[in-house]
Amino acid sequence: MSSSTISSYPGVSGIYTVYGGRYLLENETLTLNVYDLASQNVYIDIGCFNGETIEHFIHFTRDSVLYDIVTFEPDPINYRLCKEKLSQKKYRDYNIFIIPKVVWIYNGKVPYRVGQGQKSGIYEKKSKKKSNVNNIMELDAIDFSAWLSTFVQSNDTKVHIKLSMPGYESQFLQKLVVDETLGIAYQWDVEWAYRSDPHLFTQRIYLQLMFDSFGFTCESFTLLDDVRHAFNAGLPYENVTKYFNLKVLPDSDTYTHYVQRPSVTESPRLWTTRVNSKKH
Repeated sequence: MSSSTISSYPGVSGIYTVYGGRYLLENETLTLNVYDLASQNVYIDIGCFNGETIEHFIHFTRDSVLYDIVTFEPDPINYRLCKEKLSQKKYRDYNIFIIPKVVWIYNGKVPYRVGQGQKSGIYEKKSKKKSNVNNIMELDAIDFSAWLSTFVQSNDTKVHIKLSMPGYESQFLQKLVVDETLGIAYQWDVEWAYRSDPHLFTQRIYLQLMFDSFGFTCESFTLLDDVRHAFNAGLPYENVTKYFNLKVLPDSDTYTHYVQRPSVTESPRLWTTRVNSKKH
């Protein structure tokens, strides 16, 4: 993977590298510390919160030290919590980058609820959720789809993405479907929030069909509480309870795991080209 300069992404600054224990300068490169050039692995965590999901990934993933870990957390309080947790001595050998930006569908400013812990997130005036106006800030956002297609330069790069954007995951994923960048990742862990909301039902069904169209299989569902239990007990991922009926699971802290099918033998980029050719 070729490295990408921070200046390539409008508004992307203040990136903290755990490995170096410092902030990157504007003219520095977001270097990916790949140990085995024949097998490049990247884990992207959208919605770091306090860093626990990255801790889980490191614990449950074999050879996780070989991964480059990039996480986004725009809430100033959550960003500090994430930075403190991931700056522990035991993680100093990991190539972790913490980016204090909102992951969204365009570059620019977006209103964001801050200081709400896991409930922090993008705010829309039409939203029915009550919010203290003092908790709304205009924060920098990046077009993640465009960023991802620039960031991942190699067809051999294995990208695993965890998405936690309660209430906005549908809008976000639709942009990747339109841009045909969904297939750049080989695995998605998606938190489908507010599943009982009938207004989101059609969008969600459409996107689930798109995951299938892009070559993904829904392997299972997991609950964050079960993952925490196995992590705290020092158990392997095999001990995390897997579910196969989403209807019986709660609306929050439930993850759907999509993995590229073995039959998808081409790289995601070549596969996208093949999809484009079908349009003509």
